[in-house]
Formats: sequence, C-alpha cells, structure tokens
Amino acid sequence: MEIAQQKKELRAIYQRKLEQLPFSEVKRRSELICTYALALPALRRTTTVAAYASINHEVMTDQLLAGLLAEDFRLALPVVKKKNRTMEFRLVENLKDLTPGPFGILEPQKGPLCPPDEIGVFFIPGLAFDRQGNRLGRGAGYYDRYLATVNQPAVRVGLAFQLQIAEALPVTATDVKIDSLLTEEGLIF
Repeated sequence: MEIAQQKKELRAIYQRKLEQLPFSEVKRRSELICTYALALPALRRTTTVAAYASINHEVMTDQLLAGLLAEDFRLALPVVKKKNRTMEFRLVENLKDLTPGPFGILEPQKGPLCPPDEIGVFFIPGLAFDRQGNRLGRGAGYYDRYLATVNQPAVRVGLAFQLQIAEALPVTATDVKIDSLLTEEGLIF
C-alpha cells in the first residue's frame, strides 16, 4: 500500500479514537498537558513561542496560550493562507482578538508577522505521533512546509493524548520531525 493511502487510513483511525474520548477527559488531560508545557525547560531559553488555537478533539490549548501571555512570552499563532497553501505566524497580545480563519481555526488577523528565526519553541498539533519523532497531521502539509523553513535551534514539541501515540508512522521526505512529545503522562521524549 502506498504511503499516502496508509496515512489516509491512519488519519481516519486516530480521528475516531479522538472522537470517542469524552469531552470531560479531553478537558482534564489537556489541563495536565498545558501544565507540563508551561514548565518545559526549553521555554526558559526563549522569549518567543509559537502555539496553536485548538479545534475539535485536539489538546485544548486555551490554558497554554493564556499562561504564555501571562508569563510575558511573545506568543505567535499560525495564520493560514489557503490560496497558496502556506502558513505564517503573527504575534498575539490578546486572545480576544482572534477570529476564525479559512478552516474555522482561531487566528490573529492583525499584529506583526513573526519571522521563523525568532521562534524558540513550537507547540504543534497532530492526529498521531510516534516515538521516533514522526507526526501525522491532517494532510494539507501546512506545518511541514513551514517547519522546513525554521532554523534548527527551535524546539518542536508535539502536544497529544497518549492514545495518539503510534508504534510507527509512515513518512515521506517532506515530513518534518518533532523534537519532543508531551502527553497527559508528561514528556514522552
């Protein structure tokens, strides 16, 4: 079976797993993950952090975003350019300023652009991750294309629930690995 088909099937499997997780558990586990994220040593070595506004059954990042702003980090969130299938990050000062983007995900529509080389830590969503640092996204490639432009010193941290950890994920040359994975059980690697 070709890799694209394997990925498509795995996306469906992990999406179903996530949808079966009760909202109360999503909330409880997300709070643990956000607490661990705010305590990551890598945050002490940077002033600018990129994260994401969560949707559906992803790890809920509200607490993380508010915590980063409260600790005076420069917070950057993605803005999707659907027409040319690219993504950029804008700095956010107030979470109330976010509005839904092309995929219904909250985005900063104003605020300065944040160059990739200014970001020290990226918190990254995904449908599944493996212990080798591979990530299965939603299939549009926005994060892989963006992260390919980022300098190596930036730390890429996947946020996921334990049930999203796969034994091994199929990968292609354009897939960008993460450096660390945080779940409700703490730092996995």
